[in-house]
Amino acid sequence: MTIKNRIAIAAAGILLATSAFAVPVQYSVSTTVSFVDGSFAGDVLVGHTITGTFIVDNDTANAGPGSDPTPSNNPGHEYSSFWEFDGAPYGGSVTDVELGATFNSVASPAIVVNNNLDITSDETGGMVPDGTYDWIEVLISDTTSICLEPGGICDPGEYSPADGQEWTLAIFADTSWIGADDEIPGALPGSYTAFIIGIEFDVSGNEIGTVIAPASSLSLAVIPIPAAVWLFASGLGLLGWLRRR
Repeated sequence: MTIKNRIAIAAAGILLATSAFAVPVQYSVSTTVSFVDGSFAGDVLVGHTITGTFIVDNDTANAGPGSDPTPSNNPGHEYSSFWEFDGAPYGGSVTDVELGATFNSVASPAIVVNNNLDITSDETGGMVPDGTYDWIEVLISDTTSICLEPGGICDPGEYSPADGQEWTLAIFADTSWIGADDEIPGALPGSYTAFIIGIEFDVSGNEIGTVIAPASSLSLAVIPIPAAVWLFASGLGLLGWLRRR
């Protein structure tokens, strides 16, 4: 085998090794509660500090089987695309700092992509004015799925959460943020409105509690995966050895 062929094989091995690993990212947010209602009242209080971490992925190639890359027009469940991530790197939690109480996600976290869609101020608890936006919703929850359609027959986008809590990090920007392919944006927009919404559902899928907290700080960072780093480094070393040979 020639040196050129060995180098080509080594390079292909590096690409396969690095592409085989997910590239999780972490959204870190700090918020102050501005609205509390229903079942959360008396526990979470207006003025409480909520911190959250949402670990998902900006690469749709790593999305899990629950994803839906096609637009949904079901009322209350509209989106441009839906991406779900499962496995050890992914998850999330929110903590009420004053209470020292933490909610940990059980279900696979997900990103809902909304490209150039209309929304009303009422639908966001007054966080953004009526208008057309690009926005994403990063979801963590411990809910079950319930079908509220007549006869109990639902399409994938028609299931509703029930019997648990769902916490959403919503990030709204102008319509230049998300590209035409409806994929997950790889970076935060230059200007945006971000907030956390917590919703509690009863066993029938009814909303029984709400928390709204506008973000005072938000960051997005890639989480390094040691195994992928080591494989990449060893592949580079192999390339160097082959070149010397």
